[in-house]
Amino acid sequence: MWKKSLWMGLLSAIFVAASVLLLLQLNETHREVNKSTTPTIFIHGYRGTDRSLHGMIRRFDQKYDWATDALTVKVSPTGDISVKGSYNSKEAGNPLINIVFADNRATVTQQSLWTKKVMRYLKDHYDVTKFNAVGHSMGGGAWVSYLASYANNPDYPEVEKIVFLAVPFYPEEYVNGDQEVDLQNASAIHTKFAKQMEQKLKSTTRIMIIGGNLEDGSNSDGEVKIDSVMYGKELFTNQYVEAHTLTGPTAKHSNMHELPVVDDYVAKFLWGFKESTK
Repeated sequence: MWKKSLWMGLLSAIFVAASVLLLLQLNETHREVNKSTTPTIFIHGYRGTDRSLHGMIRRFDQKYDWATDALTVKVSPTGDISVKGSYNSKEAGNPLINIVFADNRATVTQQSLWTKKVMRYLKDHYDVTKFNAVGHSMGGGAWVSYLASYANNPDYPEVEKIVFLAVPFYPEEYVNGDQEVDLQNASAIHTKFAKQMEQKLKSTTRIMIIGGNLEDGSNSDGEVKIDSVMYGKELFTNQYVEAHTLTGPTAKHSNMHELPVVDDYVAKFLWGFKESTK
């Protein structure tokens, strides 16, 4: 009998502990952010899918209540656009839009052309006139290539803030996808690249760069050199630039968009945390 009572007591204790843990998770609170109608548009990296950045999008929406998972815009290999979700240009809920390329191994040039098509589509069909951008890895390269051509074009939405997450800024690192390129005139290309970005982007555009260094001797996040990521500070000399380097084994390339510290950096930069009233 005592064994049965002991067993029942143990089960009750486990049940109580599990209930407390569940309640703590349900009642977990996070700092509030400012809300606006400006959408934030995400582009995944090389070989990325709709799941690549959707974890971050889902956390911003469901876990933190910082934003709204609004649209997923898929682009076919032939450039056809399909949209899933709903979007209200007048609702101040920090809407999030995820651009997904079916051909996720296309060149940066091709992806920037698809990005151009999507941005025009969003302006014509959803009245998007201003936006924030987030790009992971080669997705940041697609944003740079697109903005270098269309940042000041009134036919396209105007970018306000850009988050470059583990993005290689040395042109030779993404000019041919994942094929290594040896540029004989790399210095001249870097200078021209920097000048082009300085001329195209407005001085009011705000930039945040986040890179990783595993500190294992590679001076990289396992795929992208931290020097290439931080080269962005030399590109955007006419804009406000905020840069962060994450270190240690968790700062690997594929993990950069899964880290809570990155969530906080991005949310504070894009929307700003409200002051606590307590």
